Amino acid sequence: MASTAIVMPKMSMTMTEGEVVEILIAVGDEITSGQLVAVVGTDKTDMEVESDHAGKVLEVLAKPGDVLEVGAPMFMLETKGEDLLAGLFGSAAEAAEPAVAEAIPVAAASQAPVEEAVSSQAPTPPEPPKSILAMPGARKLARDQGIDLATVQAASPSGVIKQSDLTESSNPALAADHSRELKARALIAKVVATALEIPQFSLSKKVSVSKPLPKDFVTRAGLLLQAWQKTIAASPKLNTRFVDGSFVANAEVRAAYLVETSLGFVSPVISLNGDFAASAPGILAAASTNKISLENLSGATTSVTDLSKFDVLQANTLLFGSQTSGLNLGKASEQGQAVTIDVTIVLDHRIADPGDGARALGLFEKFLNEVLDG
Repeated sequence: MASTAIVMPKMSMTMTEGEVVEILIAVGDEITSGQLVAVVGTDKTDMEVESDHAGKVLEVLAKPGDVLEVGAPMFMLETKGEDLLAGLFGSAAEAAEPAVAEAIPVAAASQAPVEEAVSSQAPTPPEPPKSILAMPGARKLARDQGIDLATVQAASPSGVIKQSDLTESSNPALAADHSRELKARALIAKVVATALEIPQFSLSKKVSVSKPLPKDFVTRAGLLLQAWQKTIAASPKLNTRFVDGSFVANAEVRAAYLVETSLGFVSPVISLNGDFAASAPGILAAASTNKISLENLSGATTSVTDLSKFDVLQANTLLFGSQTSGLNLGKASEQGQAVTIDVTIVLDHRIADPGDGARALGLFEKFLNEVLDG
């Protein structure tokens, strides 16, 4: 028998830590590979963590509210055979280090190296004669912002200072949701930077439809995704990308669909291959409650942004990362029996020309009417 750790997974390229939202297993439980063991919060979205191993739960090292760095152990299992994770995150002592807040002198927490020195306007925090408990990420944030950790009250019963405690201490007016949003916006800024590498253009058209779109969000999303999938299937150029001087067809169409949540907007990625109409409603419904599975976090080749419920004439979104096309819906207008929707298409100019975009808009109008008519 071997002891195997289930660790905080890296759920996105920019993720460095995650907050434990819910623990789904207990000491003594026999779990299977693929079983859900925890819910972890990353910025604006809560995601489910699955076990990579089967075995008996020996220890539960994390609890709701803990903020753990990627690779930090959350649970220890008694498993059969070798510890397949041994060495993957260093030695056992090294792997456990991020999960345990060090008791360090305030002087070490408040003094940054020369290259990380805070602004000369920020006073150097005093050095009280006691030690404090703080997560590594919190110590770095304290150095960057010139915050005296001795003045920070930890929200966790364990007394460990986390990054969220520092954010609130530096600006008490910020609510917890607001601080999460600020962190998310910082990550979004990194993603937006990838748009600068894509030469893109947009075209807009008033699309006439036989009837208004359904008011129910999930039903409307399903119809729009069906029409857009048919459009891309009829326009192969839209499902290619330019890589190292050549054109490569995407293995599948994966659409990032805009969803509004209580914490803002998120875009779960939905595969439009096969019978996606059966799986899409569940993905969208979960995303609306801030839960997105790992497989629906990245890899979008296209996007669909539906703002038709807002009084917006048109939306010109950007293409990010691996995306080569985007569909945006603006205001829907009804005049008598006539219904029109302002639709904008965004394309990577390397894979398509304006003429291709104009043709795709015409095809989308055709297919949208087909799916609306059933």
